[in-house]
Amino acid sequence: MRGRILSCLVATAIGACTKETPNPSPDAPPGNRPPPRVIPGGGIGDGAINGVVNLYVIDDKTRLPVPNATVRVGTVDGVTDTTGLFVAQGVVGPQTVSAKATGFRAELWFGADGANLTMNLQPSVQAAPTHADLSGQITGFSGITVPAGHVAVAKVLYSQSDDLGDPANSIATAGDTNNCGPPSCAFKVTVRTGRIGLIAAIFDLDRKGTPNDTSDDTMTLIRWAWRPGITVSDRANLTGQDLALIDASNASQLTVDFGAPPSALTTVAGLVGLDTADDGVYQLPLFRTPSDAAILAPKLTSINATGYRLTAIASNSNGPDAIQSIVLRRALTGSTLAAGAWLPPPASVALSRTTASWGAASATSVIGIEYTQGSATVTHLLNVTVFDGSTSVTIPALVALPTTGVLDAKLSAIAATGLDVHNFALDADRTKLDRVAAQPITITN
Repeated sequence: MRGRILSCLVATAIGACTKETPNPSPDAPPGNRPPPRVIPGGGIGDGAINGVVNLYVIDDKTRLPVPNATVRVGTVDGVTDTTGLFVAQGVVGPQTVSAKATGFRAELWFGADGANLTMNLQPSVQAAPTHADLSGQITGFSGITVPAGHVAVAKVLYSQSDDLGDPANSIATAGDTNNCGPPSCAFKVTVRTGRIGLIAAIFDLDRKGTPNDTSDDTMTLIRWAWRPGITVSDRANLTGQDLALIDASNASQLTVDFGAPPSALTTVAGLVGLDTADDGVYQLPLFRTPSDAAILAPKLTSINATGYRLTAIASNSNGPDAIQSIVLRRALTGSTLAAGAWLPPPASVALSRTTASWGAASATSVIGIEYTQGSATVTHLLNVTVFDGSTSVTIPALVALPTTGVLDAKLSAIAATGLDVHNFALDADRTKLDRVAAQPITITN
């Protein structure tokens, strides 16, 4: 092996060396190689790289192996086997690692240092989320009293998964039939599949004596209703999914403390959610702002929630090219939900088809960059993760971006409290993510 490495070093000067690294069976004598293992959800682990890397490539959606993926660890090229494994030998210390496969977004890691690595590839084109329609009414709705000339109305929503960017969390209901009113607040809502719950925000709608003019209407949140524990299959519509009123005594006022968002990001708002062990996250459908920071929310005990969640967003505009800083705080239990310290947006960001650079980002765990193409149908091309504190990278030819056409890129500084970038599993450590600051850039040349 030493002779092979030395000859390669010499031959590199004249371009005559071809890398040849076998992919030994996991049952082969291990030597310096730790036992191969798939890290749940993707990740890095089992000590620093010291001669051998076990690289698994898996499908992020199904968690199944991705065979025949083209991979590179440092300067060692290969292809994954039927179990999604490639074993690279002759590598020591942090490495640049890449993986690509047909139908998937390519992944590129800089400064990855773990004897076991698992890369999770996401589909290059996201399929429409599976869904179904649920219908029902709010039991006891007709008994809600409001002042004369007012009307009680409600908005019914479904609980979300913990994946902030999951399209299944933002399925629209055609015709807004999830909005309902007297007498029984009959609704139909389109929801994601899996285990979910339904929650309804109930408002006192004041028409201001002008029922044909909605411009002066005001709405005041007065009650909540919910239904937990619904199992939903794709296209299997369910009827009779009635919600029960939450007693008025089981709601209380919460206040969002936005702290000090980055000064350049003047558009600030926040969402309050309730985390549950089984149904996901009940996101309450009211944005709070620094000037209107209070919300009437269900008490944790009223829906068996484990804690409140605050998602606070500061941006420099409301457009798709906005620079943003996002704070995510979980397991909150008091009446004040504090955003705490924010992450400033990355400075001096420059992204091209072949390189990326940015200013040093304090309090940042990793830097992430995603490249996409298209608008009506978005193709996810490449995701880059920088683990070693570098402030610039060059994209290798193995995962090269298209040389023509407009590309959309976004660089994100990511902070995850308590995350060890050399020893983590995304499934187990997802909840450590607490801050992101991002800048999008359009690449036209």
